[in-house]
Amino acid sequence: HGAGGLAGQHRFGARHGTSVAILGMFKVFLAVFFGASALTLLDALPVAVLGIMIVIAGLELVGTGVSVLFECVRKEEEETSARIDALRGDDGGVMLVVNSKGILRKNALVVMVTAGVIVALQKTHYGAISGWVVHMVYGDGFQKFLGWVNKKRQRKIDGDSDD
Repeated sequence: HGAGGLAGQHRFGARHGTSVAILGMFKVFLAVFFGASALTLLDALPVAVLGIMIVIAGLELVGTGVSVLFECVRKEEEETSARIDALRGDDGGVMLVVNSKGILRKNALVVMVTAGVIVALQKTHYGAISGWVVHMVYGDGFQKFLGWVNKKRQRKIDGDSDD
């Protein structure tokens, strides 16, 4: 069942595509040879056990999300440091530092708004749009978007001049 199911399978030890194939063959085996009795057996599984499995899969996804968030912050710190060094030039007397907490706060806000809207409205596309808007307004998304547009225009101009 999507990312949650894959995260749960990974958490419980599945590391290769073979595990998914084996799980599929097991489900087909259950359906073909046990049919309705397998459904009765699965219905007997307590809802609490299923809830715990869903929580574990969710925590696996949260762990991945947090690691991606920190990786994004690290990359943005490196980019900002490079820009500061380029602006500073040879003047070694000026000390400029990267605001890591600010970068983390900005990125965490985008993540929290996106997740909050998805959970509250049960609409993934609304969450994606709201996260994009927060990134554009609160973060540096608008500057990055303009830079992307300028690069596209420059490529088109360079491509037209080659003809």
